[in-house]
Amino acid sequence: MEAHEKTDILNLLNNTAAEYPKSKALHHLIAGQAATTPDKTAIVFEDRSLSFKNVNEAANKLARHLLTYNIKTGDIIGLALDRSPEMVISLLAILKTGAAYVPLDPEYPKDRVEFMMEDSAAKVLLTSEKFKGHFISVAQEVLIEDALNKFDDYSADDPETVVGGNDLAYVLFTSGSTGKPKGVQIKHHNLVNFLLSMAKQPGLTPADNLLAVTTISFDIAGLELFLPLLVGAKLIVTDAITAKDGRALLDLCVAQQISVMQATPYTWRVMLEAGWEQKLPLKILCGGEALPKDLINKLNARSLELWNMYGPTETTVWSTVKLILNDTDITIGKPIDNTQVYILDEKLNNYTDGTIGEIYIGGDGVAKGYLNRPELTAERFVDDIFSNVEGSKMYRTGDLGKIREDGEIICLGRIDHQVKVRGYRIELEEIEQNLLKQNNVKQAVVIAREDIPGNPRLVAYIIVNEPIAEPDLKAQFEAWQQGLLAVLPEYMVPDDFVLMDVIPITPNGKIDRKALPKPDYSNIQRTGEFIAPRTANEKLVAEIWQEMMEIKSISIADNFFELGGRSLVAVKIMARIEKETSKRLPLATLFEHATIEKLAARLDIDPASITWESLVHIKPGGSKMPLYIVHGAGLNVLLFNALAMNMDADQPVYGLQAKGLNGIDEPLDVMEEIAANYIAEIVAQNPDGPYALAGYSLGGIIAYEMANQMIAAGRDVKMLAMFDTYADISTVNDPKLKKIVNKALLTLKQIGHTFVLLAEDPKRTIEYKSLILKRKLIKFSWKLFPGKDEKKEGFFAYDNEIDEASEKALRNYVLKPVNIAIELFRAKKRTFYMADFKFLGWTPFAMKGVNVHEIPGEHNSIFAPPNDKEFAVVLQECLDKASKN
Repeated sequence: MEAHEKTDILNLLNNTAAEYPKSKALHHLIAGQAATTPDKTAIVFEDRSLSFKNVNEAANKLARHLLTYNIKTGDIIGLALDRSPEMVISLLAILKTGAAYVPLDPEYPKDRVEFMMEDSAAKVLLTSEKFKGHFISVAQEVLIEDALNKFDDYSADDPETVVGGNDLAYVLFTSGSTGKPKGVQIKHHNLVNFLLSMAKQPGLTPADNLLAVTTISFDIAGLELFLPLLVGAKLIVTDAITAKDGRALLDLCVAQQISVMQATPYTWRVMLEAGWEQKLPLKILCGGEALPKDLINKLNARSLELWNMYGPTETTVWSTVKLILNDTDITIGKPIDNTQVYILDEKLNNYTDGTIGEIYIGGDGVAKGYLNRPELTAERFVDDIFSNVEGSKMYRTGDLGKIREDGEIICLGRIDHQVKVRGYRIELEEIEQNLLKQNNVKQAVVIAREDIPGNPRLVAYIIVNEPIAEPDLKAQFEAWQQGLLAVLPEYMVPDDFVLMDVIPITPNGKIDRKALPKPDYSNIQRTGEFIAPRTANEKLVAEIWQEMMEIKSISIADNFFELGGRSLVAVKIMARIEKETSKRLPLATLFEHATIEKLAARLDIDPASITWESLVHIKPGGSKMPLYIVHGAGLNVLLFNALAMNMDADQPVYGLQAKGLNGIDEPLDVMEEIAANYIAEIVAQNPDGPYALAGYSLGGIIAYEMANQMIAAGRDVKMLAMFDTYADISTVNDPKLKKIVNKALLTLKQIGHTFVLLAEDPKRTIEYKSLILKRKLIKFSWKLFPGKDEKKEGFFAYDNEIDEASEKALRNYVLKPVNIAIELFRAKKRTFYMADFKFLGWTPFAMKGVNVHEIPGEHNSIFAPPNDKEFAVVLQECLDKASKN
């Protein structure tokens, strides 16, 4: 990319300068709005309504009361109140004193709240009679009820305190890797800039009604509670119970004519599952974690607008915004006012050409730093070398991203072990530290798993000091959960516990998180004894298995693959189940529900609620470096099962299947996004690496882009393997005439090579070419009559949509050299013409060379017996060699 093009993209992205009252404190602006619209309703809570005048005067009186406790500008006050108008008034009152507030959710564990009070050195704790004496601290406790009773003693005028834009507004504690939360310091000008930018885009007007659902201990609550008061809109506050009830939220949206609501994807999903069908005049702000693609169409169909919001607490709530349409690629958009976003490498080189790097954020939203954490502040808040403002900082987010040609930013997930569950940012080490304090815990490792898409779960792997008898396990797990609930928020307490004899480690001594087993969520104990079907579904599945597998007696605990089940049989079984029950399950279901009992139980789930994850656990157990294999054009990862089972017993193998197999998720049609989606699922399961990637046919191209992105992100890719994948050296940038000529020449060569194949093996050539012709006719028919078969039935009913998306991705993808070696597993028998039979076209793109391994079979049979056994031996040798490098 030329220098002027890079400059143009940076200007397009970061030219965000906007005037705003930087020297003013937030409460001064809210007081100005109250003076403009004194009688307009400001806050609604249940059956109560308060005007702007009511709110401002109450905040003034409460501030004057708090000032009697010798509060000075720069002091800190803790606030622990249930959700109510008094909670909002208290926040304003604290700001009016010149102090900064520390939001303390009363539902949070007592120890955690007390740590926040101690760490912040809060002078006052403003709470209620309900929590009197509950929290132990050196702060002076002030009860809101006592303060309200003394309101007649105070003037309703604004207190004469000196507070400016450079003073602290709040300190918000986020999860910390040392086992203790860390406080982020936000100034008034950070908050004012953010709110005024939000008023413009996504936009909030005096005519809007905003529903506030978020705990004040989550930074996004700042938008909900302050923005309506700033612009003259109506703020509707929910209680804590309603905020978690999807049906209640829907009812409230209708009853209060809500026009704007902000929530995490988890909350939106809860509302959808509660039966939300009607279209509401609602502007949706969605953030806190990545926006799932399957939510886009559903939310857009039920609202007026859907906005994707992105930003860490350290840069004041949201730093970028994007209006998401049904046919829009998911990006995090562009920076808000007075905010700059950079994609940098470890040496702070700025990438504007689409290269992946770490997202850094600069500008007026960057926090002062972490309270009492100078070393961590210095690590995360670095000098903004791109700014002309002396002393300015930019924040290292720990997120990977890249800039598109149009200047929009794509976020590609986390670099470190920090995870998000239901929108909450969690440092796993904090949970581990607190687990070690629990009874009978010798060692603990916690990871986040999303074995069911949209339902992330925390899993704790425990080594105990003393053995626990089987009957006592449940009681012990419950005791650990209760112990953690006393010191951690509910969202940080593991859902599942797995007892381990030893925690696996890598050769360099790090915890080998990739080798941690998947919990048995069904909690079924296998006995090995024959168990007859008990339910109607078990009887149905057993009958189908017996018929299709030609086995007379199958226990409901018998494993499909151990019985010799293979891909073709699996297709028949699942198709028959669909025909009998009208319920369609992924083929990959058999990897995790490989018994009649588990598969029958899976049928009890409403099919509309089933989402199909890309990462498939083919053979998850084992201590060796795991192998991740990307599907081919046939989309079926069951092909890889026999290969996996013929590899070493301790060799983990995972498959990656395409989005959209269920006909619900939208297929991805951009190669970089397909790769990023798969990487996100891999890294969620295996944060540390190292990684071995492979792809079959089309999957090889996807695996190549995955390796490209992972290397750019600094991840350790030990091996990249191609399973009979051909690299097309043509590019999307070729002139149209050249493309036509090349296509014609290729067709002639293919025809000529067909005659060679006919001479060598006429029967197989005719069979193969007939199959190819049949597939092309089916695809042509589908394109010609796209609405002919509106009812999608049977397995791979959505092949055409995915094939179209994959072909588009492949068409528009340009292979670029990557600093890696390629292990090329080339089928001995060729069934179609290629310009490069030896290296399959990969030589120009593998900068460290191409290592060819010839394996038995042709393109479509390399995984079939007996070819799979020889293939597995060669592949295992390559993996073992790569893991030692």
